[in-house]
Amino acid sequence: MHTDWTRRQFLARVGIAAAAIQTLDHLDLCCALAGDARTTGKDLFELQPVADGVYAAIATTQYKVNSNAAVILTNDGVVVVDSHSKPSAARALYHEIRGMTKNPVRKVINTHFHWDHWQGNQVYAAEYPGLEIIASEGTKENLTKAEAGVGGVPFIEKQLAALPKEIEKLKDDMTRTTNADQKARLEANLQQAEAYLDELKTLKPTLPTKTLANTMTLHEQGREIQLLLLGSGHTNGDVYVYLPKEKVVATGDAVIDWMPFINDGYPEEWVQALTALEKVDFTQMILGHGEVATKEHLGFFKGYLTDLIASVKKAAAEGGTLNEMQKTIPDQLALRYERGMSKYPLGQYRDRVGLNIEMVYQKVVKKG
Repeated sequence: MHTDWTRRQFLARVGIAAAAIQTLDHLDLCCALAGDARTTGKDLFELQPVADGVYAAIATTQYKVNSNAAVILTNDGVVVVDSHSKPSAARALYHEIRGMTKNPVRKVINTHFHWDHWQGNQVYAAEYPGLEIIASEGTKENLTKAEAGVGGVPFIEKQLAALPKEIEKLKDDMTRTTNADQKARLEANLQQAEAYLDELKTLKPTLPTKTLANTMTLHEQGREIQLLLLGSGHTNGDVYVYLPKEKVVATGDAVIDWMPFINDGYPEEWVQALTALEKVDFTQMILGHGEVATKEHLGFFKGYLTDLIASVKKAAAEGGTLNEMQKTIPDQLALRYERGMSKYPLGQYRDRVGLNIEMVYQKVVKKG
């Protein structure tokens, strides 16, 4: 039986942000577009075949972003990896799944606790009372911990408190701009923000029903699905979903196609986890955000984290201040990483590298 609590029971969760995560402004760093970013009129997801019966649900870029999902068809059911930021998004993907198969969704796997990867759990649980929702022990703990970061049940209340201010700012920006294109984008963003607030007010947080403390294997009617725990990285509960026969891995936000969000992360351990992932025999990655990637992208993404850490540690050893690092390191790393980390209207290199430097400085240098 799934755990389904109302928001009321849990009363007693976009720009450059400080290390402390307190308002919706900080969500931009993980998972949302800037207030004047272009939105899309396409459907919420593009379902792309990755292997026989394995699909990547690639989320279109919108102001109120959704995570990607992996959809794995078995002989008698469906396994879905990550359920997006809101019930309406989960429902949209569910309808696409129903167009492919009438078999039930038997399992949902949450790769980590961030808001845009689990807040749609309730849709699948409502459709299938026997649904299993699987996550790591660390993820389930973070989902109920008050100060876990940008996710979990307590973060819903923070979003509810911050969204009215966000909506008022969008309205104010609309009245101030004289640019027709920008006004249209702001109006679309406002509509999304208001609709998201309405959904949050009725959200029923639906938590994992099964947790894992170590790597485990699921044997699903015709599929072997390995749930890999490779150590802390993007969060302290990251799960990688690996299909050995199909040579496909779903990474959650441990690997994405733009700049990483490090605020809830463990930089040096993250590199170690990605090194372990490199040893896994796969050819394609369904990322937490962005297009399906090959194994080559893993080396690029890991390289950024590795070089960022090394640059911050070197500058600190030479007596550099954080402010000095934020002025010099971006240009030092730009030649190798700026273009590859700036392919989308969000998560771009210059928008996030300063905060990434700060996070590595706080978590690696100051902690050490």
